[in-house]
Amino acid sequence: MQHINKYSNYLFKIILLLIIIFISSDIFLTIEISEATIRFSSILFFVLFILWIIYFSYLKQVKIPMDKTFLPLLIFCFLSFISSTNSIFPLKSLIYSLWTVFSALTIVFLLWFSRSDSTDNLDWLLKIYFYSFFVISIFGIYQILLPFLIGEKTPFVTQWLQRGTLARINALSYEPSYFATYLIMGCFIWFILWVRENDIVKFRGIILLTVLVVVFLSSSRIGWLGIVMIIAYGLIGFIGYYLMNKKATTQNMKFFIYFIIILLFAIVSVLVMFNNKDKFDFLFEGTGLFDTADYSYSIRNDKTLDTFEVFLDKPSNFIIGVGPGGVGAYLVNNPESFEKLWATEPNNFTAEILASVGILGFASFAWFLVNVFKRLWNLYANNNLLKKYRTVCLALLWGLALELIMLQFNQNYLMPYLWLNIGISISKINLL
Repeated sequence: MQHINKYSNYLFKIILLLIIIFISSDIFLTIEISEATIRFSSILFFVLFILWIIYFSYLKQVKIPMDKTFLPLLIFCFLSFISSTNSIFPLKSLIYSLWTVFSALTIVFLLWFSRSDSTDNLDWLLKIYFYSFFVISIFGIYQILLPFLIGEKTPFVTQWLQRGTLARINALSYEPSYFATYLIMGCFIWFILWVRENDIVKFRGIILLTVLVVVFLSSSRIGWLGIVMIIAYGLIGFIGYYLMNKKATTQNMKFFIYFIIILLFAIVSVLVMFNNKDKFDFLFEGTGLFDTADYSYSIRNDKTLDTFEVFLDKPSNFIIGVGPGGVGAYLVNNPESFEKLWATEPNNFTAEILASVGILGFASFAWFLVNVFKRLWNLYANNNLLKKYRTVCLALLWGLALELIMLQFNQNYLMPYLWLNIGISISKINLL
């Protein structure tokens, strides 16, 4: 029995390590099945669940820790299937509903895994999760540096600012904005760990700087918005701490110095770009700024408004929605294939949930998220806990909060890395 637990734990760790490293990948190591893209991380999770079932079958015992977040999550999964009955494309909605259940099972597994070996598994899971953002950032640095040496033949480079010399950083993601949407979450987490001097991880300053630089170099405006929000958070925290304590910590002073440097850099960059508009137009293409086309902004805005209109179109849509993944089919009234509906997919997190599962589904999902945020905050405010664990709770809370904000402009509510963050957060909450 002891040997089985030991070796199965090693096997679970190896698979989880690969899952976390490749959690943002949606163009590399993927499989196309009936025009639907299956991510490598999802395949590995499926393998993990099979091994988990075998493990339980062999031991002939099932010990699943319960958690109060399971009830709203269970209701949300149930309502996803109910909403599929109102979908123009029932097959797609059913698949998305199963994907929702799959994401919920991910949380259950992470909760079980984190409790199966005292706090050791959870500490390991946290460290692997935190350091994974650094690993993927290094891959981003590779994408921008290696083309200067070997040019257009550089492997794993799919987009260029100047073909053969200057690549766009998108790492394993479809495009830079998708990559930045994922990485900015890690950037905020590392910022909290750095400014709070959390010793659960090492090299905090170096890793934070690396992730921050990669987000900036991705040329994603969403990533830049995230950086601004992180800096604003740090500035408000610095001012608040100073006003309450009439002094500043060493980390706060470091942040203030870095803030001044970043501000000066931003001012100089804006002045240079403003005086050389022709050379830097590509950075603002699609935004409408500096007389550039506004297609990027207008497409996102139009999609969001269209999605809200689907939600409000009928009483049934308002109550139970048009099914997960059903918004695109509803807009074009074309249930033929996944591929033809790709361009109509919503890109606003809130609008998509409302239109997909209606007000009932939205309420259950909001209940689920509020529960997670509330419990993370309560743990952070609990002075009886070790400081390093309290800081981790704060980092996970703000990382999740920023990610939800970023998802209002990009991607959808079933992104694997969102559920990974939530699963690790619930595991942390439940164990503590």
